[in-house]
Amino acid sequence: MKKKLAHWLKVATVVMGWALTPVIGDYLIDQKQELSPFQLAFFRYLIAAVVLYFILIFQSKVKNKDIWNSLQNNLLKYIFVAIFSAFMPVFLFLAVRDTTASTASFLLNANVVLIPIFAFFILKERIRKIYALAITLSLIGLFLVIFNEYLFNLSEFPMGALIGNLLAFGSGILWALYTVFLKKFFSTENPLLVTFVSLSLGSVILVFFAFLMPPREMSISVLGVFLVILLAILSTSLAYSFWLSLLQYLSATETGIIQTLVPITSVIISIIFLGETITWIFAIGALFILAGIFLVEMRRTKELEHITEKVD
Repeated sequence: MKKKLAHWLKVATVVMGWALTPVIGDYLIDQKQELSPFQLAFFRYLIAAVVLYFILIFQSKVKNKDIWNSLQNNLLKYIFVAIFSAFMPVFLFLAVRDTTASTASFLLNANVVLIPIFAFFILKERIRKIYALAITLSLIGLFLVIFNEYLFNLSEFPMGALIGNLLAFGSGILWALYTVFLKKFFSTENPLLVTFVSLSLGSVILVFFAFLMPPREMSISVLGVFLVILLAILSTSLAYSFWLSLLQYLSATETGIIQTLVPITSVIISIIFLGETITWIFAIGALFILAGIFLVEMRRTKELEHITEKVD
């Protein structure tokens, strides 16, 4: 009973943590204008890296020399993936200034469907029929979500909204590339260790943009500080470490459901706390994207299960 409760608490943490990211970004950057996108991304990664360090040392029992050796042996590879890691949240937080958190969440989470495409070109993995179907469904959904209420009147589509939507989708592209290159370069490394190093290097990269490029001013409230810490710990450190542990015993259907719950939860939170509304066009597009995400996650998890059975 205790194990089952712990299991569902981890699932809830993952879904809520990832769902809150665009919502908190929208609130702090667009509505309250307390931080710049670069500053929020920097503080998120810096705090998350510190928390992940203690998780590695005390929970995973990784030693400092293990971290240092991994960094020394793979420095250029780490820098390469850290660039994708650093600018993924920046693109998302830039996007929420011109688009809604709901739209940003769906466009970001479409990265799941992009992974098979990049894996085909970078890892030489073949695109299975189920992936082709998922990609087709998601592309239809992405088109509907991006153009939304202007679908039948594209001439009046605001340029700012288009840029915001494309930035959110760009964030998903960077996430997908980050995932694929992690598999290419670090498939035999401790995934939590790799995440810690990439977040640490990502925060170093973001320092310049956060404090040397305008706007440099910060006027953050007590609530803002709390939300930044929540974003770093819940949405990054805990969500990712819990997700890695859940993958060891989740079924294909469960992983698909969890991935689809993330943008749905973002929409619900955005409607309640940010006063956002959704159109029927957005809803239809969202369903297409969710179907694509679900199909990809089910197939990927089945492949992992098959590999594990062979190893055993």
